Amino acid sequence: MFYLRRAVGRAGLAVTGLVCIAFTLLVGCANKPSTPDQASAQPGRPDWMPADPPAGFFIPVGLFGKSASPGVAAPSLPLAAQVPAAPALLTAASSAAALPPVAWVPTVLLYASPTTESYLASGGLDAKANLRVWEVFLKKYKIPYQLVTAVDRLEAEQSGVLLLPTSVALTQREKQAVVNFRAKGGNVLASWLAGVRSENGAWLGFNFMENALDAKVMGNTQSEEEDNFMMPYGDNPVTHHLPAGMRIWLEPVKETYPLRLLGRYPAAQIMDWSRTFVPGKAANVIVFDERVQASGRPSRSVVLGYPERLWLSSDPRLLEAIAHNALLWLLRQPDVYIAAWPQSYTSALVLAVDASDVFSDTDVNLGKSLKDKGIPATYYAMSEIAQKSAPLIKQIQAQGHEFAYLGDRFIGFKDQPVTTQVNRLNNMRNEMRTAGVAMAPDAGFHAPMESYDKTTEKLLRENGFGHYVSFMDGTDARLPFLAPANGGTANASARPTVVLPRTQNGPEDAMETGEPEEGLKLFMGELELAQKMGGLSIIRLSQQGFLTKEQLAQITDHLKAQQKTMWMATAGQVADWWRERERVSIKLEPNPIAPLLTVTVNGATPLAQAVSVHVNLPVSGGVLRLVPNGHAVNSIKTAALDAWRTAVQLKDLAPGTYRWHLYFDRPATSNTQ
Repeated sequence: MFYLRRAVGRAGLAVTGLVCIAFTLLVGCANKPSTPDQASAQPGRPDWMPADPPAGFFIPVGLFGKSASPGVAAPSLPLAAQVPAAPALLTAASSAAALPPVAWVPTVLLYASPTTESYLASGGLDAKANLRVWEVFLKKYKIPYQLVTAVDRLEAEQSGVLLLPTSVALTQREKQAVVNFRAKGGNVLASWLAGVRSENGAWLGFNFMENALDAKVMGNTQSEEEDNFMMPYGDNPVTHHLPAGMRIWLEPVKETYPLRLLGRYPAAQIMDWSRTFVPGKAANVIVFDERVQASGRPSRSVVLGYPERLWLSSDPRLLEAIAHNALLWLLRQPDVYIAAWPQSYTSALVLAVDASDVFSDTDVNLGKSLKDKGIPATYYAMSEIAQKSAPLIKQIQAQGHEFAYLGDRFIGFKDQPVTTQVNRLNNMRNEMRTAGVAMAPDAGFHAPMESYDKTTEKLLRENGFGHYVSFMDGTDARLPFLAPANGGTANASARPTVVLPRTQNGPEDAMETGEPEEGLKLFMGELELAQKMGGLSIIRLSQQGFLTKEQLAQITDHLKAQQKTMWMATAGQVADWWRERERVSIKLEPNPIAPLLTVTVNGATPLAQAVSVHVNLPVSGGVLRLVPNGHAVNSIKTAALDAWRTAVQLKDLAPGTYRWHLYFDRPATSNTQ
């Protein structure tokens, strides 16, 4: 039986400066928090938590040097530096020793290490502060837990999730108890440092974290003053209720800096506000894994690379969302969330060409080259060049590319009077129409030089523009969102305006300074990171063509190679997708028969897009079965994403409410719990 109660609302979480988190609960009624304000809120820290721990009290002074990029020399268990596209199904080790069956109990064991308590007290710190953070969280969301205060009690535990809150100092016996707990099939959630010091306070290094918890420590953020934002990956087994790449501010508290981790599966990065990519820098701050123990039993682990102390100065609801997702995955409870992108795609890309000059054959040739490689582009054209460019624009449109607006003149809109902006937008549309250029009634908009303001945004919404491109300050996330109406809520019209945030530099921006080759590598690295995060990449190219043929070919060849996992679409297609996705809401509730998935499709027409619901599986490699409840829809398909998740594809569903019982069948051959 799954102790589960949750309500997942509309999945569009990436709203400007705001996020509405739908939390899941193991027992009891949903306890949905109010919508938080800016993610960068910085409330004061409580009196019982000292501002400055003793220098070197946690990590020896100078251990990481001036930069965390080179990492820390630590032998022992090697970890894969690259994340596979999907985890392989778990299989038992051939030499596994048989163990008697263990009754799986989905309970959290909160370990209050007496060794850590003693060590923290020697520095004037209260270990109970870390425990209180978790106890408040567990009680708030009614998650069953037991407080474990002695190593002999820990040794006796057989299953569940072991929670290690900043367990800095551990005895050898305590560490062995953690290893044995995992060998029995138990799962572990550890925060920040674990077992790095002995009972005498001697520095031991990070081998325990690497060997027992599957997290290799590569450094911390002490030397990077701007790296104060955690960016979770989207559509991830342990961070799925926050949108891809959302900024979560973490206070830089002296001596308690977030860790830079290496693990097989990253779930979040630590970066600066602009998400600046630095080649070779270790940036993961949350990692997770599941491995088969020598016993033949699988054991999951999640390591949060930041201490409990930062919960109190960050927005706690965002960190609670991560903790809740991670705990449900470790507790092997089913969980559901709406995929950000169409089935089989893990991220999306729009190639945007800003066209402010009269078109030439070079533009037509670029369009043909992109078409030949299967890469659609969105051309944002300035209307003053439409009359002279119309014949060539039509040729490029015939190639399958989209045209949208770049304003009427190469002058910014920001701070212009409302009447001036209204006249310019009307003039822009009229000039295109007069030139004979066919534009979609809801064609999108990209402000020249990205110079726009709240007035511009309001006018775009009121005048039926299908989308507009915003700068990275338009949202804290890397996903589109529906533009709010004048009252502050999502536009309720049939075709609401979609905001497409441009959250990374284009290749020309990256190559402006320094060596072009290094700039191109930087751009490629930023693009790869955005893809891993599961966000939207808007890659801006200038019509003037500052890239050489060789550089452009390198970029487009790379994009072509990513087409199986990165959805390459026009801006209009992405906006259409997001409107359809926002019509779907889901919830998963307990039921005497089996967990009950409810899907509601709003609107007046069947879904034009195959929106997918991702389901976390209790047993890795398991098989999801859907049994309709109260309706005759049997055409819904499922597809395994990896060992941990299955996608439920909602194709052609008419408006209404649908329910399915979820059954989770074990693999035909399995040593899982």
